[in-house]
This record gives sequence, C-alpha cells and structure tokens, in this order.
Amino acid sequence: MHEFRCTRNAMYDDGDQENADLSVRQGHYIMAQDEEAALEQMRSLYPKEVEAGFTVHPWKSFRVEVVPMDRKEWCKPKQEQPS
Repeated sequence: MHEFRCTRNAMYDDGDQENADLSVRQGHYIMAQDEEAALEQMRSLYPKEVEAGFTVHPWKSFRVEVVPMDRKEWCKPKQEQPS
C-alpha cells in the first residue's frame, strides 16, 4: 500500500462564511495500491465532482514513532562543580 494526497478540483461549496466547513478544503490522505485506486476512492467520496476531477500525488507522511526511554538514564541530577 502507498499513501497519496488527493485534492478536489471542483469549487468547494462551503455555504456561508459563518458555517463554513474548513475540513473540505484539506487534502485527503488515502492509502491505496496505486493512483487509480486512490482516484476511485475520491470518486466514491465525491460522486458529484467526478467531471471536475481530482489531483493525486504520491505522499510520504512525517509520522514520528514514539520510543519509550528510561527516565533514570536521561534525567540524572547535575553534578556539583568543585569550588
């Protein structure tokens, strides 16, 4: 599986400014076998926008893996300096 960033080419219908849903303006990060499979997912999410189309770009996340650490090893008290 590969990750793709997909965006919508159609004009966004946010409604009025007060009730605008900003999430529709964000890219969609889709896990798929290839670009065509990612496009197919976008087509199923937004069937009314198929004619306007979508853009699909390969994407590599900046996901960070959290590794537990030994607090005793890294949080040692300062050693006193000789006077």
